[in-house]
Amino acid sequence: MTTAILVKSLRDRRRALIGNSLGLVALIVWLGALFPILRENQGFNDIMERVPEEMLAAVGTDLATFLTAAGFLSAEFFALFAPLLILIFVISAMVAETATEEREGLMDMMLSNPVSRRRVFLEKAGGVAAAALLMVAVITVALLAVNPVFGLDLPVLGVVAAGLSLWLLGTSFGAVALLVGAFTGRSATAGGMAGLLALLAWFVTSFAGLLPWLEGAGGLSPFTWYREPNPLITGFGAGHLWLLVTTVVLVVVAVALFDRRDIATERAALPEVKVRRRARSRVRQPRAAWLLTDPFRKVIWDRRRSVWAWGGGLGLLSLAMFSAWPALAQDAEALAALVTSMPREIFALFGLTDPEAIVTPAGFISSRSYQSIGPIVVIFFCVRGVSMALVRQEGTGVLDMVLAQPSSRSRVVASKLGAVALSAGLVVLIPTVVALLADRRWETDLGFGPILAAGAGLYLLGLFFAGLALLLWAIKGTSLPAVRIAGIAALATFLMNGLGALADGLRPIRLVSPFYWYFGDTPPLGKGFEPSYFLLLAGTVAMAWLALVLFRRRDTSV
Repeated sequence: MTTAILVKSLRDRRRALIGNSLGLVALIVWLGALFPILRENQGFNDIMERVPEEMLAAVGTDLATFLTAAGFLSAEFFALFAPLLILIFVISAMVAETATEEREGLMDMMLSNPVSRRRVFLEKAGGVAAAALLMVAVITVALLAVNPVFGLDLPVLGVVAAGLSLWLLGTSFGAVALLVGAFTGRSATAGGMAGLLALLAWFVTSFAGLLPWLEGAGGLSPFTWYREPNPLITGFGAGHLWLLVTTVVLVVVAVALFDRRDIATERAALPEVKVRRRARSRVRQPRAAWLLTDPFRKVIWDRRRSVWAWGGGLGLLSLAMFSAWPALAQDAEALAALVTSMPREIFALFGLTDPEAIVTPAGFISSRSYQSIGPIVVIFFCVRGVSMALVRQEGTGVLDMVLAQPSSRSRVVASKLGAVALSAGLVVLIPTVVALLADRRWETDLGFGPILAAGAGLYLLGLFFAGLALLLWAIKGTSLPAVRIAGIAALATFLMNGLGALADGLRPIRLVSPFYWYFGDTPPLGKGFEPSYFLLLAGTVAMAWLALVLFRRRDTSV
């Protein structure tokens, strides 16, 4: 029985494990191939010498270290992308295995079997930790494989130590999610607190050298233990031990709390609670009742933490790009020489079909905020919103409860989709406001109109793939992996845009890519609202309307 629990936890994570692992391996190969080109380019060295030391310190390196393969990979891979994906994977999986199952009543069924609470809890957590360890193992093997191919001269012990440090970082914040979930029984609180603490820890470590009042707190941050000293260079250190001890202590406390707390099902029928305030009596509806009475408000409420997390992350990214531009602009000729020396195919495959534009503020800021990381975040948020609000609820039978209320099918689906759209709009609004303020602060002269247009295009791009996921779900329900297909379609059309820019024969394929409708041949911040944006809007509206029509005629299934 207990082995089955661990195996099931591991099996439930298999798709996310494969997807994240492949994405990180692709990034490793690309960075490994890119570094030899940069290392032999004098323009790259000249540019890096002008980058403020504070910016390099924010990613845990300095100039001398960054110009080595180990320093370059630490700053570009282990400082941001790898921790981000591993933390999202571990925290969300830990919450899903414990607090979410408790909320949905599945934990009650599990604990009714002849097995102790502690073993159930530990095996569920162990399954997630094992999945994360497999992901890190894939990353480690990929680094060891590209090491001799591209002449990176990475120490084998350092690669293993960096992988272990990454795994311990993920499990430590996963243990935070376990602890909060065991104490509150609320999945949103557990995931939100773990994510918030991870963000604060990253901020403290990254800016402890810039802000004197953070110096004392820097040594207490798990991110400091994770990357100082650099495990890819120095190998194993005290940071590994601190992360391990922290994880073990948090898990022990979480097990003790879970073992002594009553298990409650949030979606059970709850009585109305009367609250008296200032001699007035009002009836407060339990949060679970929102599920049935107000789908729009319920989705907004469930996404509120994600809005601040993802929107805040994009806002920080925009702030970093704007603040970095003045230093790079001091030697525009060196930057132009660097761009010219690199193969055009590398830029095109990542959506930068006009690499010469990178030497302008519009092109440089767009390259990360609006042409790579920004679209990934917004599309992920929108497609996941459709998954959480509709696909998953049909699979668990909750959607049947909602549709049993005196409200039409079309209205329920439209309300949920509208809430996802509003949440996505707020996610895009945060970096847009940051960009407007930063444009004035660093005098990049982008203008009010282009910044708003770039944000609008990014928003419509996310809604387009959300509409695709909605349409696929409306056709076949949970029997069709709508969310995964939408994600694959996003990746395929992104590559279509890049490949279509490399050869004239592939240009017709590029013209049907939603990413081409948004990117075009000019950086999003370098143009206004393009007519092609209306194609994204029209496609989204058409798919949403067709989904409503199809869903009205389809049986729901559990």
